[in-house]
Amino acid sequence: MSDGSPPGFLRATRAVLLKDLTLEWRTLDALSAMGLFSLVVLVVFSFAFDRSLQQQVGAQHLVPGVLWVTIAFASIVGLTRSFQLEHHRDSITALALAPVDRGAVFAGKAAANLVQVLVLEAVLVPLSAVLFDYDLVAVAGAMLLLVVLHTLALVEIGTLFAAIAARLGRGEALLATLLLPAVTPVFLSAVLSTRHVLAGEGLAPARQWLLVTAGLDVLYFFVAMLTFEFVLDE
Repeated sequence: MSDGSPPGFLRATRAVLLKDLTLEWRTLDALSAMGLFSLVVLVVFSFAFDRSLQQQVGAQHLVPGVLWVTIAFASIVGLTRSFQLEHHRDSITALALAPVDRGAVFAGKAAANLVQVLVLEAVLVPLSAVLFDYDLVAVAGAMLLLVVLHTLALVEIGTLFAAIAARLGRGEALLATLLLPAVTPVFLSAVLSTRHVLAGEGLAPARQWLLVTAGLDVLYFFVAMLTFEFVLDE
Protein backbone atom coordinates (compact mmCIF):
# COMPACT_ATOMS: atom_id res chain seq x y z
CA MET A 1 0.00 0.00 0.00
CA SER A 2 1.11 3.54 -0.65
CA ASP A 3 2.05 5.63 2.39
CA GLY A 4 1.10 8.86 0.62
CA SER A 5 4.68 9.88 -0.04
CA PRO A 6 5.62 11.12 -3.53
CA PRO A 7 6.70 8.39 -5.96
CA GLY A 8 10.41 7.78 -6.39
CA PHE A 9 12.40 8.52 -9.51
CA LEU A 10 11.85 5.15 -11.20
CA ARG A 11 8.12 4.99 -10.38
CA ALA A 12 7.59 8.53 -11.65
CA THR A 13 9.59 7.81 -14.81
CA ARG A 14 7.54 4.67 -15.45
CA ALA A 15 4.27 6.52 -14.87
CA VAL A 16 5.13 9.26 -17.38
CA LEU A 17 6.39 6.69 -19.88
CA LEU A 18 3.23 4.59 -19.66
CA LYS A 19 1.01 7.68 -19.83
CA ASP A 20 2.63 8.90 -23.04
CA LEU A 21 2.69 5.48 -24.68
CA THR A 22 -0.95 4.83 -23.73
CA LEU A 23 -2.06 8.15 -25.22
CA GLU A 24 -0.06 7.47 -28.37
CA TRP A 25 -1.49 3.95 -28.67
CA ARG A 26 -5.03 5.35 -28.48
CA THR A 27 -4.52 8.03 -31.13
CA LEU A 28 -1.40 6.99 -33.08
CA ASP A 29 -1.06 10.70 -33.76
CA ALA A 30 2.73 11.00 -33.70
CA LEU A 31 3.49 7.63 -35.26
CA SER A 32 1.06 8.12 -38.13
CA ALA A 33 2.44 11.59 -38.87
CA MET A 34 6.05 10.39 -38.70
CA GLY A 35 5.30 7.26 -40.71
CA LEU A 36 3.50 9.09 -43.51
CA PHE A 37 6.22 11.72 -43.77
CA SER A 38 8.98 9.08 -43.82
CA LEU A 39 7.23 6.93 -46.41
CA VAL A 40 6.79 9.86 -48.77
CA VAL A 41 10.41 10.99 -48.42
CA LEU A 42 11.90 7.52 -48.96
CA VAL A 43 9.70 6.77 -51.95
CA VAL A 44 10.49 10.12 -53.56
CA PHE A 45 14.23 9.57 -53.11
CA SER A 46 13.99 6.03 -54.44
CA PHE A 47 12.40 7.38 -57.64
CA ALA A 48 14.94 10.20 -57.85
CA PHE A 49 17.79 7.66 -57.75
CA ASP A 50 16.72 4.99 -60.24
CA ARG A 51 18.03 1.41 -60.15
CA SER A 52 20.83 2.00 -62.64
CA LEU A 53 22.14 4.96 -60.65
CA GLN A 54 21.82 3.04 -57.38
CA GLN A 55 23.86 0.16 -58.81
CA GLN A 56 26.44 2.53 -60.25
CA VAL A 57 26.92 4.67 -57.13
CA GLY A 58 26.27 2.00 -54.49
CA ALA A 59 23.90 1.92 -51.52
CA GLN A 60 26.69 2.96 -49.14
CA HIS A 61 26.81 6.39 -50.81
CA LEU A 62 23.06 6.95 -51.19
CA VAL A 63 21.36 5.38 -48.21
CA PRO A 64 23.13 7.03 -45.22
CA GLY A 65 22.18 10.60 -46.16
CA VAL A 66 18.66 9.73 -47.27
CA LEU A 67 17.95 7.55 -44.24
CA TRP A 68 19.23 9.96 -41.59
CA VAL A 69 17.68 13.07 -43.14
CA THR A 70 14.37 11.20 -43.13
CA ILE A 71 14.83 10.14 -39.49
CA ALA A 72 15.83 13.66 -38.47
CA PHE A 73 12.78 15.43 -39.84
CA ALA A 74 10.35 12.64 -38.96
CA SER A 75 11.65 12.79 -35.38
CA ILE A 76 11.02 16.53 -35.27
CA VAL A 77 7.39 15.88 -36.20
CA GLY A 78 7.04 13.27 -33.44
CA LEU A 79 8.92 15.21 -30.77
CA THR A 80 6.78 18.28 -31.36
CA ARG A 81 3.62 16.24 -30.84
CA SER A 82 4.98 14.73 -27.62
CA PHE A 83 4.27 18.03 -25.84
CA GLN A 84 1.33 19.30 -27.88
CA LEU A 85 -1.31 17.53 -25.78
CA GLU A 86 0.12 18.95 -22.54
CA HIS A 87 0.32 22.40 -24.11
CA HIS A 88 -3.23 22.43 -25.48
CA ARG A 89 -4.79 21.16 -22.24
CA ASP A 90 -2.34 23.15 -20.09
CA SER A 91 -1.44 19.87 -18.43
CA ILE A 92 2.19 20.86 -18.76
CA THR A 93 1.44 23.05 -15.72
CA ALA A 94 0.24 19.93 -13.90
CA LEU A 95 3.52 18.24 -14.76
CA ALA A 96 5.37 21.22 -13.33
CA LEU A 97 3.33 21.09 -10.10
CA ALA A 98 3.45 17.31 -9.66
CA PRO A 99 5.28 16.23 -6.48
CA VAL A 100 7.91 14.25 -8.37
CA ASP A 101 11.48 14.77 -9.46
CA ARG A 102 11.49 16.93 -12.61
CA GLY A 103 14.25 14.71 -13.94
CA ALA A 104 11.86 11.76 -13.76
CA VAL A 105 9.35 13.66 -15.90
CA PHE A 106 12.06 14.28 -18.48
CA ALA A 107 13.28 10.68 -18.35
CA GLY A 108 9.75 9.33 -18.82
CA LYS A 109 8.96 11.56 -21.77
CA ALA A 110 12.37 10.93 -23.35
CA ALA A 111 11.88 7.17 -22.95
CA ALA A 112 8.44 7.37 -24.59
CA ASN A 113 9.88 9.40 -27.47
CA LEU A 114 12.73 6.92 -27.83
CA VAL A 115 10.29 4.01 -28.09
CA GLN A 116 8.27 5.81 -30.78
CA VAL A 117 11.31 6.78 -32.87
CA LEU A 118 12.76 3.26 -32.61
CA VAL A 119 9.43 1.80 -33.76
CA LEU A 120 9.55 4.14 -36.74
CA GLU A 121 13.15 3.13 -37.50
CA ALA A 122 12.22 -0.54 -37.27
CA VAL A 123 10.06 0.09 -40.32
CA LEU A 124 12.25 2.66 -42.08
CA VAL A 125 15.50 0.70 -42.14
CA PRO A 126 14.02 -2.47 -43.74
CA LEU A 127 12.04 -0.28 -46.14
CA SER A 128 15.24 1.51 -47.18
CA ALA A 129 16.81 -1.92 -47.83
CA VAL A 130 13.93 -2.80 -50.15
CA LEU A 131 13.87 0.53 -51.98
CA PHE A 132 17.65 0.86 -52.34
CA ASP A 133 18.43 -2.85 -52.75
CA TYR A 134 21.04 -3.66 -50.11
CA ASP A 135 21.47 -6.73 -47.91
CA LEU A 136 20.20 -5.66 -44.49
CA VAL A 137 20.50 -9.14 -42.97
CA ALA A 138 24.27 -9.15 -43.47
CA VAL A 139 24.70 -5.89 -41.55
CA ALA A 140 21.76 -6.14 -39.13
CA GLY A 141 23.80 -6.25 -35.90
CA ALA A 142 25.96 -3.25 -36.74
CA MET A 143 22.98 -1.28 -38.02
CA LEU A 144 21.03 -1.99 -34.83
CA LEU A 145 23.88 -0.73 -32.65
CA LEU A 146 24.50 2.48 -34.56
CA VAL A 147 20.79 3.28 -34.94
CA VAL A 148 20.14 2.94 -31.19
CA LEU A 149 23.30 4.85 -30.24
CA HIS A 150 22.55 7.83 -32.47
CA THR A 151 18.80 7.85 -31.85
CA LEU A 152 19.41 8.08 -28.11
CA ALA A 153 21.32 11.35 -28.48
CA LEU A 154 18.72 12.74 -30.89
CA VAL A 155 15.81 11.96 -28.56
CA GLU A 156 17.49 13.18 -25.37
CA ILE A 157 18.23 16.70 -26.58
CA GLY A 158 15.15 16.70 -28.81
CA THR A 159 12.84 16.11 -25.84
CA LEU A 160 14.35 19.08 -24.01
CA PHE A 161 14.00 21.38 -27.02
CA ALA A 162 10.46 20.13 -27.68
CA ALA A 163 9.52 21.19 -24.14
CA ILE A 164 11.00 24.65 -24.78
CA ALA A 165 9.13 24.98 -28.09
CA ALA A 166 5.87 23.93 -26.39
CA ARG A 167 6.37 26.49 -23.62
CA LEU A 168 6.81 29.21 -26.23
CA GLY A 169 3.75 28.03 -28.16
CA ARG A 170 5.80 27.19 -31.25
CA GLY A 171 5.92 24.04 -33.34
CA GLU A 172 8.22 22.19 -35.71
CA ALA A 173 9.93 25.33 -37.05
CA LEU A 174 11.35 26.40 -33.70
CA LEU A 175 12.23 22.84 -32.73
CA ALA A 176 14.13 22.33 -35.99
CA THR A 177 15.97 25.62 -35.47
CA LEU A 178 17.07 24.55 -31.98
CA LEU A 179 17.64 20.86 -32.58
CA LEU A 180 19.42 20.50 -35.91
CA PRO A 181 22.52 22.58 -35.06
CA ALA A 182 22.84 20.79 -31.71
CA VAL A 183 22.75 17.31 -33.23
CA THR A 184 24.91 18.00 -36.29
CA PRO A 185 27.84 15.97 -34.83
CA VAL A 186 25.44 13.11 -34.14
CA PHE A 187 24.21 13.03 -37.73
CA LEU A 188 27.72 13.31 -39.14
CA SER A 189 28.63 10.28 -37.05
CA ALA A 190 25.46 8.45 -38.10
CA VAL A 191 26.02 9.04 -41.81
CA LEU A 192 29.70 8.07 -41.73
CA SER A 193 29.05 4.99 -39.59
CA THR A 194 26.21 3.84 -41.82
CA ARG A 195 28.39 4.32 -44.90
CA HIS A 196 31.11 2.07 -43.45
CA VAL A 197 28.59 -0.57 -42.41
CA LEU A 198 26.87 -0.69 -45.81
CA ALA A 199 30.26 -0.87 -47.53
CA GLY A 200 30.94 -4.08 -45.57
CA GLU A 201 33.66 -2.54 -43.41
CA GLY A 202 31.84 -2.85 -40.10
CA LEU A 203 31.96 -0.32 -37.29
CA ALA A 204 35.73 -0.36 -36.70
CA PRO A 205 36.55 2.49 -39.15
CA ALA A 206 33.96 4.69 -37.40
CA ARG A 207 35.15 3.86 -33.88
CA GLN A 208 36.14 7.43 -33.01
CA TRP A 209 32.82 8.84 -34.22
CA LEU A 210 30.93 6.22 -32.22
CA LEU A 211 32.87 7.14 -29.07
CA VAL A 212 32.02 10.80 -29.65
CA THR A 213 28.35 9.89 -30.01
CA ALA A 214 28.43 7.79 -26.85
CA GLY A 215 29.91 10.76 -25.03
CA LEU A 216 27.18 13.01 -26.42
CA ASP A 217 24.56 10.51 -25.21
CA VAL A 218 25.85 10.99 -21.66
CA LEU A 219 26.34 14.76 -22.01
CA TYR A 220 22.90 15.42 -23.52
CA PHE A 221 21.23 13.32 -20.84
CA PHE A 222 22.74 15.19 -17.91
CA VAL A 223 22.35 18.61 -19.52
CA ALA A 224 18.68 17.88 -20.24
CA MET A 225 18.07 16.50 -16.75
CA LEU A 226 19.57 19.62 -15.15
CA THR A 227 17.82 22.04 -17.50
CA PHE A 228 14.37 20.49 -17.72
CA GLU A 229 13.36 21.76 -14.27
CA PHE A 230 13.85 25.36 -15.37
CA VAL A 231 11.90 24.71 -18.60
CA LEU A 232 8.89 23.47 -16.61
CA ASP A 233 9.10 26.40 -14.21
CA GLU A 234 9.00 29.04 -16.95
